[in-house]
Amino acid sequence: MMERLFSHGANSLGLWGDGDEIEMIEAVERAFAIRFENAEAEQLVTMGQLFDLVKSKIGNQGAEAITDDALWSELVKHARDAGADPRRAVDRNTTFFSRNAE
Repeated sequence: MMERLFSHGANSLGLWGDGDEIEMIEAVERAFAIRFENAEAEQLVTMGQLFDLVKSKIGNQGAEAITDDALWSELVKHARDAGADPRRAVDRNTTFFSRNAE
């Protein structure tokens, strides 16, 4: 399952930069009881970067074990809730904004 989710094609969530991405990041923080430093959040461009950062944060805080598939599914859910186009595939290279897509 992870191979399909983490394909190599680049695309965008289609967020518009009107605060949707901030709401998504805050929802992820609440969901996993973690906190991102502003500098960390500002460096995020892709869903893969978000996945890696969340995984490192929950590992550092001794959170209950979560599988990679479950973590990925939760992140995609938050992206969809923030306004990502549900018809678009989401993989590690998916960017938050079209301007960052390859």
